[in-house]
Amino acid sequence: MADSSPAPPKKRLLSLDALRGFDMFWIIGGSGMVVALVDVLGLPDSWVKALAIQMTHVEWDGFRFYDLIFPLFVFISGVTVPYSILSQKAKGVPVKQLQITIIKRSAILVLIGLSYSFFKFETGALRLYTVLWMIGMSYLIGASLTLHVESWHHRLIIFFSVLILYHLAIFYLPYPGKAEAITPDNNLAAWLDRNLITTNLYRVVYDPEGTIRVLTGGMLGMLGGLFGQRIKSFKTPELQCGLELLVAGLASLLLGWIWSLSFPIIKDLWSPSFILWSAGWSLLLLSLFYTVIDVWGLKKVGWIFVPIGMNAITIYAAQWYFPFNASRDFFFKGFSNLFSNPATQQLVLWTGLVLIQWLILYWLYRKKIFIRI
Repeated sequence: MADSSPAPPKKRLLSLDALRGFDMFWIIGGSGMVVALVDVLGLPDSWVKALAIQMTHVEWDGFRFYDLIFPLFVFISGVTVPYSILSQKAKGVPVKQLQITIIKRSAILVLIGLSYSFFKFETGALRLYTVLWMIGMSYLIGASLTLHVESWHHRLIIFFSVLILYHLAIFYLPYPGKAEAITPDNNLAAWLDRNLITTNLYRVVYDPEGTIRVLTGGMLGMLGGLFGQRIKSFKTPELQCGLELLVAGLASLLLGWIWSLSFPIIKDLWSPSFILWSAGWSLLLLSLFYTVIDVWGLKKVGWIFVPIGMNAITIYAAQWYFPFNASRDFFFKGFSNLFSNPATQQLVLWTGLVLIQWLILYWLYRKKIFIRI
């Protein structure tokens, strides 16, 4: 006789929460803490300087560790779509209703980002193109395509078609004042930033989160959704899935490197090579976290990151609204002055900054308070 009992519900992917927390860890002070720790350990100055450089963004073309944080978050947001949106679709929730949910989430993210400059009540300071604008719009595009386009073949065709069209548009689409070479202030995206919507630009002459970059950002989110669906297709975490993510990551890195020969890896343009290169590293990290935490069951490995990942947007937005640095100085400045070594002082201060935020997030986690959008 066939078993008519309902299938057990899928457990939450702890690795995804841990990876999201790992990503946010560097933003809330982890980058400074790790650099200070390496310095305190007495490792060669060249190592400390090299690590410190990796904790900064490239000026234009190239790629450093810190350049991965933003696109990794966009990718992870895409991975969650099969769990948050497609699972509801499978239960019979109307597609129209789910599309409205996606639009609402995107709009809330954009409005939170806009609030950072809005509450200055200065028209000239108003900035639309924020990190949350890019995350929200990328989510809108990527999640919508994941919702409406069921075939993964078709999604891959869309993915590469958009990257190719973006490449051609940046290089060949005419606009007033177009020069032969692509420079930070002279390219199609920068021109649109200055002319499409009048807003305060982060780089004065362009904004790294502005206008048409959301198209390739959306492709990164859609790609995340594609792999999220693949992970979800396994009834239980399997090593095969982890290996598939690993192979896909290596393939994406290879494609990104090949593409960079004609269009360099430029984060501020979200160039096609940057998208593929970021996707490659994101897949490798996802493979590592998924295999270690979900497949091998070593949940304690990522326990420190989970409370951060469960309230990622909350702690990111809180950076603007709450005086964490002042709190850090109040509790840890005097203690840091007990040490004569400047590196030790910095380690105490950076660790204190991370600890204050982590304790708040841990309290929220223990109380099961998760502010989701």
